[in-house]
Amino acid sequence: MAPSGSSDTRRLSAGSPPVSQRRSGPLQPDELAHAAVMAALCAATAIIAVVVPFAAGLSLLGTVPMGLLAYRHRLRVLIAATVAGAVIAFLIAGMGGFMTVVDCAYIGGLAGIVKRKGRGTFTVFVSAVVAGTVFGVIGTTALLILSRLRHLIFETITANANGTATVLAALPIPGFADAAQMLKDTVATMLRFWPVLIIGTSIWSITFVTLIGWWALSRVLHRLSGVPDVHKLDYSADDAPVAPVPATFRDVRFRYPGADHDAVGPITLTVEPGEHLAITGANGSGKTTLMLLLSGRQPTSGTLERPGAVGLGKFGGTAVVMQHPESQVLGTRVVDDVVWGLPPGTATDVDRLLDEVGLTGLGERDTGGLSGGELQRLAVAGALAREPQLMIADEVTSMVDQAGREGLIQVLSGLTERHRMSLVHITHYNDEADAGDRVVNLTGNADNVQMVETAPAPEAGPALHHSGAPLLEVRGVSHEYGRGTPWASTALRDIDFVVGEGDGVLIHGLNGSGKSTLAWIMAGLLQPSKGSCLLDGRPVAEQVGAVAISFQAARLQLMRSRVDLEIAAAAGFDYHDHRLVERALAAVGLDPTLGLRRIDQLSGGQMRRVVLAGLLARSPRAIILDEPLAGLDAASQRGLLRLLEDLRRNTGLTVVVISHDFAGLEALCPRTINLHAGELAPSPAPTGGAA
Repeated sequence: MAPSGSSDTRRLSAGSPPVSQRRSGPLQPDELAHAAVMAALCAATAIIAVVVPFAAGLSLLGTVPMGLLAYRHRLRVLIAATVAGAVIAFLIAGMGGFMTVVDCAYIGGLAGIVKRKGRGTFTVFVSAVVAGTVFGVIGTTALLILSRLRHLIFETITANANGTATVLAALPIPGFADAAQMLKDTVATMLRFWPVLIIGTSIWSITFVTLIGWWALSRVLHRLSGVPDVHKLDYSADDAPVAPVPATFRDVRFRYPGADHDAVGPITLTVEPGEHLAITGANGSGKTTLMLLLSGRQPTSGTLERPGAVGLGKFGGTAVVMQHPESQVLGTRVVDDVVWGLPPGTATDVDRLLDEVGLTGLGERDTGGLSGGELQRLAVAGALAREPQLMIADEVTSMVDQAGREGLIQVLSGLTERHRMSLVHITHYNDEADAGDRVVNLTGNADNVQMVETAPAPEAGPALHHSGAPLLEVRGVSHEYGRGTPWASTALRDIDFVVGEGDGVLIHGLNGSGKSTLAWIMAGLLQPSKGSCLLDGRPVAEQVGAVAISFQAARLQLMRSRVDLEIAAAAGFDYHDHRLVERALAAVGLDPTLGLRRIDQLSGGQMRRVVLAGLLARSPRAIILDEPLAGLDAASQRGLLRLLEDLRRNTGLTVVVISHDFAGLEALCPRTINLHAGELAPSPAPTGGAA
């Protein structure tokens, strides 16, 4: 390790100037990915607006993805998306689709840039007038040059006006003859001064449409700006040679903007070259924040030293593999995803990397058909293709089943022996941490974890007697995605069972077995291709909300910036009624003071309980929990399970849990339904695997 006083050591401290976040040069892989996705959304909207009768108004929806690009990225990302989207729309919907995408890019881009720069309606108005004038002058110049086209257009307009005037004059209605003559005179006068007409019409139409788009889009962007992505990886434009390890932390702390406490710290440790370092700790102890610091975020205080630049995503730099595999896979084929974003001319032995991560022979497979464990292995292969000096694996096993978890740990445990790299594995599973050369346990700030670990569940009372009458009836349910297309995929086949009132049911299955599809059908959010799902004898799809559902990724279900706003919105009451908010928080074992905290300041366990608070405040007939223990440490899992068991026993709440694991769920869910490849199967005996 270079000594702290050497000239080549890169030091980040509270007093040092921040590394510039402004990008320059060619588009980066993440920018290309954002541009591709947003271009596809805009093109699809434009095509629908042009092809479907009376759907032209939908074209305004296309301004949203373009506005988001302009708001969050540099101008060339917007230009790339505009070119891609316009070409797609032109090939399918012709010039109408092309111009719709261009219009959406103009309106959305203007709104996004103005919003990002902190300007307002006046700036938009002036910009629209200027743009209208420019387009008007271009149109006028074109017609001056193309005189034959101009005469043809004018003759057509005159013929239409004369025809209309003749019809009006022929009507036996007093005054219509004068109106007909006025129409002919007006059109003749307008065509005499046609440059003024074209420029004026261009200014009026563009300004009108732009102001409408700004009015709608600015509200969307304002809403998004209220929910900052504090866990976003920071891009560093540091041009220094890439050398992320050894990384030495000296009394490092980090505090998120607007927070009243440190998310992590003080930390003093060194990540040595070639070591496998395991980081453990409870939810809220700062594990993810430590990942952000290692990947380039500047600490709030203390000193973080490296011999060179972090090189996040660069060849030979730092690679990060995170817990949601779907968000990291960009290629449509496995082989494409492995080499996504590599420098041109890079020689990569894709087959060897796929063999190493256990995906032998899957290079030509569609990534959409991979299981969660396979997607996570693919993300590891993509990271290894960059030959990183530092790889960070952040809770990579939390969203996969037991078999997938064991396979991933086997892959990770030998990486530092097969590659010249350091591995930082962040996990809350002790057995996974044991595979490391060294284990660092983060104790965290008590304010972060106390409510999740020790907040009491509602007072236990005598068990209530429930009727056990049929509540949810799944009758012969089958579901096929993309039905009737070449891409059709069967998710469920002939599922048949009944959930009684007050029951606790575990729907178990490996990744890809159809569990989440069944959950959406049971909640009424998805209509089955065949069969029916009934709640109290009526289709559940006609009673959306009566069966609450908590998604696997709790953060994606939290749409407001603050806890009390989120609970009030989900429950349907006024957030000013603090009594109702406090009651909802108490029902899930959270301190009432948490209501004024920002969502992005919560730990994973707190987020999951806030989601439950909002859902339970609506008094649903049943609640479906999709992987409720995913991403939670052992203490948080125990606390959440105790809470749910007490709610089911004391209130008669019907609970359906979707999970790939049995561990710890026996008391909450005495009954198990097993899914295998979309079909009901005999339930296997519970195995270990507790956290």
